[in-house]
Amino acid sequence: MSYTRPPRHLDVALDALYQHLKFDDTADEFRAVKLWSDVVGAHIARVSEVEKIVNGVLFVKVRNSAWRNELTFKKPGILSQLNSRIGRDLVKEIVFK
Repeated sequence: MSYTRPPRHLDVALDALYQHLKFDDTADEFRAVKLWSDVVGAHIARVSEVEKIVNGVLFVKVRNSAWRNELTFKKPGILSQLNSRIGRDLVKEIVFK
């Protein structure tokens, strides 16, 4: 079997499909949720859980108020890293609950 072009990875094909179907924002929101633990690290990921993302606001459930306070101080860095990994300014705000 010969191809006119080399096969693409599934993520590349899905990105193209999402763009065609105008699902770019949905795909990027899903990517933001998946990237949470990579961006904040394993320790913080154990005490936090992304609940949802709505209109650029990421809602994160945190184990207790001490962690909520700590993450509030780290919020600018987390936002910067998350948007950098996504490739655009998708997440405008993070709400810790």
